[in-house]
Amino acid sequence: MSLELEIQETETLLTTATFDGVKTVLRGHLEKLRKLDNQQKAAAAAAAAALVSEATPKSTEVVAPVRSAPILSSSTYIPIESFAWDQGSYNSPSISVFIDLDGVGNVKDRVTVDFDKHSFDLKVLDLDGKNYRLIKDNLEKDIVPSQSSFVVKKNKVVLKLQKVKGEYSYDQWTALTGKKKRGEEEATTKKDPMGGIMDMMKNMYEDGDENMKKIIGEAMLKSQRGEKPSAPEDFKM
Repeated sequence: MSLELEIQETETLLTTATFDGVKTVLRGHLEKLRKLDNQQKAAAAAAAAALVSEATPKSTEVVAPVRSAPILSSSTYIPIESFAWDQGSYNSPSISVFIDLDGVGNVKDRVTVDFDKHSFDLKVLDLDGKNYRLIKDNLEKDIVPSQSSFVVKKNKVVLKLQKVKGEYSYDQWTALTGKKKRGEEEATTKKDPMGGIMDMMKNMYEDGDENMKKIIGEAMLKSQRGEKPSAPEDFKM
């Protein structure tokens, strides 16, 4: 099944779902599918641009190499094992991560943090002759990298991870990181997108009440038969 067809089917399921929990899961899966679709289109565009570039005559002008300023060696890091995190009160917009490092305020210009949608990478270079690093690449939920930040204090680094706001409020996190690596989940989705949907529906069926089981069971059965899902009224008890 093509990615476009899976997106259409997920959108159809979303229009027929009646429970907020089902809608939330379907919206999350639909967001992942659309992101994957955009990535594939961008890759295709980049490949086409590369072909055009190869066909264009090369300039004979010799360009002198740019010499970058020397930087401190960062080949070896000491992993930061101890840290604390707090998501604040209900509906708090951010997660706070606290990392204690004696004297880190003296090298604040050598502290960097790279934020991604589901990860952060803290690096501290040449603190008393040592490099330190704390990397988490499987955050339990997505964050907004452009709105995340960090502050370097005298003996501490504080990260602020901006939560993604849902339809009604910011999600509550049960842990800083998830049980599965995010890369593994995405690889499974790319390999078998429909399998990901079916696994999600099975989990919802097992954890739901009788009404939920009836809705999910009917939707799964009709999906396997290639039939369109019934209207929400058909599932009323």
